[in-house]
Amino acid sequence: MSSPIGVFDSGSGGLTVLHALEAALPTHDFLYFGDHQRAPYGDKAGPDVYEMTRQAVQFLFDQGCNLVILACNTASAIALRKLQQEWLPSYAPNKRILGVLVPMVETITDRPWIRWEQHPQQYLQGTVGIFATEATVKSKTYLVEIGKRAPQLDVIQQACPELVPALEAKKGSSTTDLLVEGYVSQLVKENNKVPNWIMLGCTHYPLLRNAFEKAASKVIGNIMGQGVPILCQPSICADSLKDYLTRHPGLIVPPPEQRGTTRYFTSGCTEHVEKTTAIFNSLHPDGSTGKTTWIKQDISGY
Repeated sequence: MSSPIGVFDSGSGGLTVLHALEAALPTHDFLYFGDHQRAPYGDKAGPDVYEMTRQAVQFLFDQGCNLVILACNTASAIALRKLQQEWLPSYAPNKRILGVLVPMVETITDRPWIRWEQHPQQYLQGTVGIFATEATVKSKTYLVEIGKRAPQLDVIQQACPELVPALEAKKGSSTTDLLVEGYVSQLVKENNKVPNWIMLGCTHYPLLRNAFEKAASKVIGNIMGQGVPILCQPSICADSLKDYLTRHPGLIVPPPEQRGTTRYFTSGCTEHVEKTTAIFNSLHPDGSTGKTTWIKQDISGY
């Protein structure tokens, strides 16, 4: 039997990554866990984020996953490295945990995560603007890791605490567009510079890509005759995972030649989660708009 790929997020944003993975790997099975009861992670202390992430990963491992993707920027920035280096070798040395942060850093800097020390990107210049949760911004993980690989690249960051609540409360585009424009304006004003690239560092934000494009056009205008490029995580992470599985063929048992299945778990109220996650259905690879069935799962005892 093929082993499912686990996908974890503190809430619902990781569904954007999940759907991209399903499209890229249509014969694989997936398990998604959203810790909706304790979401969001963006305003929580680092030790708490680490422990909650560990519990979720352990749960997915116990369901048969050999590989878990942290489809949460906050968890990837704060917990991933410690889990990989300190917890995984003793608990599950033959399993793997990956995050959404690494593919983005590799894409921005054009340097692989490993062995970059010998050949850092010395000639890449300009400014990348990162929009993310407060915890991701405060961790400075993107700033540090990009700086190691592309020391000439300027990184500026903007926390956007109101965006996820507005999305999940199904606020209209008139509200979210104004919020995004405000954050883009704040980034430019506080740093006194405009970004050559924009990176959406939260897995909810692909739902707001059009809003960021409009805000960038209005606040920044064109750079070199073109709009500011927007880097989105789902497609980049999907391409990265396909490459990773090719390089690690023994990690996941090859699936049968039929469409895979996905199961959804949540620590929250299933009825509420079904309603609030409906906004992500349009991103499902088969265009499904039907109701997703969520299974209640408490992981606090893990």
